Amino acid sequence: GLRFAPIVYTPTVGAACLRAHAMYRRTRGMWLSLADRGSLASMMHNWPEPEVDVIVVTDGSRVLGLGDLGVSSMPIPIGKLQLYVAAGGIDPRRTLPVVLDTGTNNVPLRTHPLYLGLRRPRATGREYEAFVNEFMA
Repeated sequence: GLRFAPIVYTPTVGAACLRAHAMYRRTRGMWLSLADRGSLASMMHNWPEPEVDVIVVTDGSRVLGLGDLGVSSMPIPIGKLQLYVAAGGIDPRRTLPVVLDTGTNNVPLRTHPLYLGLRRPRATGREYEAFVNEFMA
């Protein structure tokens, strides 16, 4: 049961995050980028499922002790939502995993040819706060 979650979840999701940029196959979840500022609300409303009960969001800055993984952190909200579905009986169609792409300070990842996120240092201060505030609004 759930007593095995720390043993199975953390290393499995961590490994997925470390390889996510090289394993991308299809869209799972929603990526919202600093480049999307001013459009976040309409993007959220365009999610194909009309009813969402649970959103798990990450900015990828500190992932399972692995550090800054930027948008390669999408397995985090996906994995957490899978736990909520399995253990909490939540309808998977009513979940939404989200990554806020504010850049990454992980230079080897940011410069990798398969990295899907913004190729810039992570936003901080007012720029970061304004983006998160727009998402939360």
